[in-house]
Amino acid sequence: MLKVLIADDEPYVREGIKNIVPWDECGFDICGEGIDGDDTYKKIFDLSPDLVLIDIRMPGKLGLDVIRESVENGFKGKFIIISGYSDFQYAKLAIKYGVKSYLLKPIDEDELYDIAINLKKEIEDEKNKIRNIEIQKKYVKEYSLSQLMLGKKVDDYEELRNYLDSSNYTVALVLNYDEKTKNENLIELESCVKNRLNNIDGVEVCKVKDKVAILFCDVNSSHSLNILNRVSNEVSKSLNGRIFLTVGKNVNSIDDIILSYTTANELMKTKFLFLEEAILTAERVRELSKKEFLFSEMDIINKIFTYVEIGENIKIKELLKSLKEVIQSKFYTEDQIKILITKSCLEFYDKIKNDYEVDRSLILDKEVIIKDIYNTESLQEIIEVLEKGLISISKVISFNSSDKSIKRIVKYIENNYYTDLKLELLAEIFNYNSAYLGKVFKNNTGISFNTYLDTIRIEQAKKLLMEDKLKVYQVCEKVGYKNIDYFHSKFKKYVGVSPLNYKKQVESGKVKELV
Repeated sequence: MLKVLIADDEPYVREGIKNIVPWDECGFDICGEGIDGDDTYKKIFDLSPDLVLIDIRMPGKLGLDVIRESVENGFKGKFIIISGYSDFQYAKLAIKYGVKSYLLKPIDEDELYDIAINLKKEIEDEKNKIRNIEIQKKYVKEYSLSQLMLGKKVDDYEELRNYLDSSNYTVALVLNYDEKTKNENLIELESCVKNRLNNIDGVEVCKVKDKVAILFCDVNSSHSLNILNRVSNEVSKSLNGRIFLTVGKNVNSIDDIILSYTTANELMKTKFLFLEEAILTAERVRELSKKEFLFSEMDIINKIFTYVEIGENIKIKELLKSLKEVIQSKFYTEDQIKILITKSCLEFYDKIKNDYEVDRSLILDKEVIIKDIYNTESLQEIIEVLEKGLISISKVISFNSSDKSIKRIVKYIENNYYTDLKLELLAEIFNYNSAYLGKVFKNNTGISFNTYLDTIRIEQAKKLLMEDKLKVYQVCEKVGYKNIDYFHSKFKKYVGVSPLNYKKQVESGKVKELV
């Protein structure tokens, strides 16, 4: 409904105008009444009526003054003058200010009805025209913004520059990865995002290729992340789909918006790695890329498989989390990850089938393994598939006979010799009394636990001394000895010379005499 304001200093006249025509039938709602010139002028700007019926002579400002000052201050509504005087000069001035009609009292109700109906159509046509112009301007602005992000020529560059005048800019991209290519779904996603961001200062939305872009202008990072979290949650519910958002680098110039967009778009390529995070920022990736890890992904995978063999489910879960972080830090592609995991799992499953006497029907078929891994949509899903499968295998291969248990313990020692291994720790892991385990271990291997551990460490130390130009103290640490003097004494005991002399004699070709 359009709004009409009735202004006259006579209450009975106002009441008569209110009832002389069916305003609601004409498409108008009476939004207020003006009791004098000053009151009317104030209510024009407070109520923003579409039509004002105004007496030309009232206390305070004269009707024509109210009209003139209102128009000069930007009022776009229509005026109808009501007067008890037929004055050509008044009518002439009224026309100058765009007054639509000049009615004499007493008002003819049919005449006012017809004028109201005609003005309703005129006002609505003008509003639609303005609305269409605004929509067109909006589309042009959004297209120009998308071109700016893509680094293409922008015809109305200066106008866009003035519109976006800010001290910093950040581009975020939104992808509905359930619907990747259908244009109608992209339009729906854009509409959904716009509805959530409507009337938020400093935020612009447009389509860029297959994604929806959100440009933050002078919005601090914490506030923009709060906004994006709401967008992610609400849009996901509204579309019943899965949303992934990336946030590009913050830049300080409109000309660098392309850089913010580019970094956000590059982050989209890591969707498989970070899908469960919902919102991925350039800062998060930068921090992860700087993080240092003690072990490579293959070291961790081998450790995981060792813990599968000894039934350490808690350790399996912990190491799977570490594996995920290491893979993320190296930014492997989806194919690289799936190949790495599939190959490792198939090799491990073959080993299990060869090393353990278990019902083969309880071990997954290779095709099932490959299918389960390749059907995942994210690294997190792969981790979940691994956790479920490996813990299941761990249960299948668990057994209690002492000879097989010692075999598992020996394998564990071989894979973990560089850690702070003690007989008490092994006893706890494998559920033995430590004194009993010492006896069982010696009966099965022929040597004590400590001697066996020293032998493995020293053999590994001999290899490391000749690799990577490592210092003796570094080799000492890598094979699990905490004290360099203790390492020297052990090495000399088993090899016959000090580590440094061994290294020199190997390099000179005399190592055969010492091995």
